[in-house]
Amino acid sequence: MRASTVAHRTRPSQQPRALSPAVRRYAAHAQRVSVTGDLVTADGFRLGRWVERQRIARATRTLPSQRERELDAVGFDWRVEPIPRVDAKRLRMLTELAAYREVHGTAEVPVHYTTDDGERLGEWLYRQIKRWRTGTLAGDEQAVLELFGVTPNARRRGPRPGVSAVPEHHSNGGR
Repeated sequence: MRASTVAHRTRPSQQPRALSPAVRRYAAHAQRVSVTGDLVTADGFRLGRWVERQRIARATRTLPSQRERELDAVGFDWRVEPIPRVDAKRLRMLTELAAYREVHGTAEVPVHYTTDDGERLGEWLYRQIKRWRTGTLAGDEQAVLELFGVTPNARRRGPRPGVSAVPEHHSNGGR
């Protein structure tokens, strides 16, 4: 296994004087239970989704450095290392994938989906999954896609739960 795909958990250090409320919630729960993507706190905070967003933001190098330091201080489990800065297209597409997932609740992007900026996100993701299936997608790229919930397995046909209808300008290639 390559070093970039090995789980990365920071060791708790001296905590900063003032942690943000969400980081305090994570620290309190992570000491008692494993924080999974579906974890909702007693007061309704979707902590599991918040944790996934932090991992994705760090992997795509969009997490503010102060938040990363706070999470490092409480021993946050990052799971993957940030992606290299060299691939601007990949970073842009992962950012679009994160935005799609935030709106639709899933990263199962229809193959013909085009973003408002004209990015052919569905086609790009299809090509990544195809490379994964053929064994030509690098392990660190697979690990980042797994953070989004993407797998190389075939998706079921028909409507997907939690996915709202795609606006017409998105579903027809932006035309």
